[in-house]
Amino acid sequence: MNDKKERSIAKAFSWRGLAVLALGAITYGITDDMHQTSIITIIYHGLQVGIFFFHERIWSHVNWGRTTGLFIQMTGLSGAGKSTIAKKVQKGLIKKGFRVEVIDGDEYREGLCSDLGFSKEDRNTNIRRLGFVGKVLARNDVITIMSAINPYEEIRKELRELSGKSRTVFINCGLEELKKRDTKGLYRKALLPDGDPEKINNFTGISDPFDSPLVCDLIINTEKETIEQSAARLEKFILESV
Repeated sequence: MNDKKERSIAKAFSWRGLAVLALGAITYGITDDMHQTSIITIIYHGLQVGIFFFHERIWSHVNWGRTTGLFIQMTGLSGAGKSTIAKKVQKGLIKKGFRVEVIDGDEYREGLCSDLGFSKEDRNTNIRRLGFVGKVLARNDVITIMSAINPYEEIRKELRELSGKSRTVFINCGLEELKKRDTKGLYRKALLPDGDPEKINNFTGISDPFDSPLVCDLIINTEKETIEQSAARLEKFILESV
């Protein structure tokens, strides 16, 4: 939660007021002279204001230690570990003092993108909307991780070109391994024969295509790494990029 401008000003004045009273009380206790107390208090706080002003002006020209927003567009098949990795990284970065938002594809499907289906055109519109949200957040110095299947290279290219703060991360896992995992039973339903009432149509990797990324900034293979190792690699990549 951020303070309004008026609240910040009020806090600054109350803090300085308490400091003036505290210094005045200590000085008077030592000198027992109200005139000296007034002079010392005024000079001391005047110096503090001046030093603070020049201190801030100097640091405004130093880039060391500054962070900026970043937009990570994930891509990978269902079940590869995108959301799990994104949420682990989010927790780790928040502990380090960063502002982080995870744009979960499933969550946004229920809200911002509830009007869309699963045709190629609708999938592209879905990713464009998520990408726009990510771009705006990154522009406001938020590290944003988009966790979505993001299957088409043409749209990934669009998102890469949104700004210099955009990065592409491929969460890779073989289809056969994903079929074995199938924690939600989605692959089983996608492989059911046509006409079965439980069959999932337009399922990426089975009945819909997935373009392996031609360009990406980081590849994480969750078939060969644990989730903890994958999350650590992504967090390290982000820290090196901001």
